[in-house]
Amino acid sequence: MLNKLDKKWIGFLVGALFPALCFFCYWLFLHSHIGFPTGFINYLRAGQMLQEVSIMCVVANLLVFYLLLNKKVYDLAKGIIYATFGYVALVLYISLL
Repeated sequence: MLNKLDKKWIGFLVGALFPALCFFCYWLFLHSHIGFPTGFINYLRAGQMLQEVSIMCVVANLLVFYLLLNKKVYDLAKGIIYATFGYVALVLYISLL
């Protein structure tokens, strides 16, 4: 089944959407009383937690990458790592604000 999905562009989409899903779930389960996304991002900036939460979402992406390497779907894993590099650049940008 995963062999049909073994394409870099699908991996890039999964790698781009999964950390965003993790960010949304973090808000949903822990801080749903705050407006999403603007209020939540302002809350994280005020508490200087935006970088840590972003890193947590990127680490979740790397867990998916590791699982795909074990399943030997290498092109899908490459796409995820490409998207992860984009998120790492975003975290660096956030940390330099």
